[in-house]
Amino acid sequence: MWQKSINLWLEVRHSLVALAVFLNGLLIFKTVWGMSINLVELFHIQSFSGINWANIANGPWFILGIFLMINAFGLLYRARTAWAVSIVLLLITLVYTMHFYPNLSFSISLCLATLIGLLLLGKDFNRSSATAGGIFAFISFTMLLFYSTYGALYFGDGFHPAIDNLMTAFYFSIVTMTTVGYGDIIPMTEPARLFTVSIIFAGITVFATSLTTVFGPIIRGGLNKLVKGSQQNMNRNDHFIVCGMSILAISTVAQLKQRGLEVTMIIGRPEEEFPLIEQRLGSKCDIISGDSTDNAVLSKAGLDNCRALLALSDDDATNAFIVLSAKELSAEAKTVLAVNDSKNMNRVKQVKADIVLSPQLFGSEILASVLSGEPLDNDKLISMLLNSGHGLFDKT
Repeated sequence: MWQKSINLWLEVRHSLVALAVFLNGLLIFKTVWGMSINLVELFHIQSFSGINWANIANGPWFILGIFLMINAFGLLYRARTAWAVSIVLLLITLVYTMHFYPNLSFSISLCLATLIGLLLLGKDFNRSSATAGGIFAFISFTMLLFYSTYGALYFGDGFHPAIDNLMTAFYFSIVTMTTVGYGDIIPMTEPARLFTVSIIFAGITVFATSLTTVFGPIIRGGLNKLVKGSQQNMNRNDHFIVCGMSILAISTVAQLKQRGLEVTMIIGRPEEEFPLIEQRLGSKCDIISGDSTDNAVLSKAGLDNCRALLALSDDDATNAFIVLSAKELSAEAKTVLAVNDSKNMNRVKQVKADIVLSPQLFGSEILASVLSGEPLDNDKLISMLLNSGHGLFDKT
């Protein structure tokens, strides 16, 4: 029962953090709606020049709540960008609430607890699909631009010269988000200064991350073509696909390469680190940067023509998802799955990989056999090591 509780916690803890971020956004809505303002009129704008922005109180805070709720959905998919942006937004929310509404003790406590949870579980948010990251980065940048432009109009009287039109507000937002800061518009009041600081922190995270996510791959691809020239696609056939960067994965690739076998590695590291990985392997290797659970990445690695796919990452859940993705893409694909924690063996077996390997369990059984004086032969060793390996290397 205790082990089931632990496994359940490991599976849902990222969802609980996402829910906490979502609740922070809802609390902002609840607080704002409890004040004497008409939020419905916020989006019924006919003419910017004729608006008295002081009548629409707490508008930037309201938009911040929307931003938090959008980021919560990104956290459900363990997006790294959503994790980083959520931390910055929660810091802004915490400072804003403590300064202007110190009596909201529950909101402050929840915000602080959510921040601590995000920081402690940072390793859980490690997914960075290029397509999903680009879409999320675009949404984040758009929301931040709307937040900063509207906030500049709302706090317009607190600047010198005062910001009283949309174009000036847009200009100030871009200049501040990019940390250029020409100094032609200066925040004079305390609220205006705090708002400017929030744009700077959010801009460094969202604006820079958005540009890197969207344009980074394009620039890197262009530079690689310029430096390395056009390269032909690898002929991936009758090879092994190794997923992960664990010690077991590196050692397995090195041993396969020593035996003259073709290997393709799938790792979640940038291409800049490939030389270091090849240095660890001691030889050149066909490496793909991407998510091993992504069908497009598995197809690129040549799953249909491989001899076997080896899921050898440090995380048992990730290994199980890799095998499931491979089986979904190609039911005939042979799969090998490593179990890092022997407690997960029974659960992982349900994935029905062709070979389930547990180095931890294998080592403990060998040690116990040696210490108890039991004889060890090849058949017994293979029986300990593999739960089923029949037909893996059979050729039709």
